[in-house]
Amino acid sequence: MPQTTTMKTIHSIDQLKKEAISKEDTGVAEFFILLSGGIISSKRIIYYPDTDQFDIYNKIDDSFQDNLTEEELDSNTNIVQAIARGAFYKY
Repeated sequence: MPQTTTMKTIHSIDQLKKEAISKEDTGVAEFFILLSGGIISSKRIIYYPDTDQFDIYNKIDDSFQDNLTEEELDSNTNIVQAIARGAFYKY
């Protein structure tokens, strides 16, 4: 489990968008969902403000989800539910 001093809880989709905007100097942002039993589901997320879409790489199963709208983020991932539960973090 990552150290608590380096984690930032994500409280809203708007905050996720700000934290996941790709920057030349830092690249993609690293996030995780805290699952039952202390297991984590790590993700790399990039948000593109010009298209209002997300690209997600799921480390747990090496899968990609590209060009997701906010609605698709809710229906095709567990991210929105994890944010609502207070279980979504940025490394």
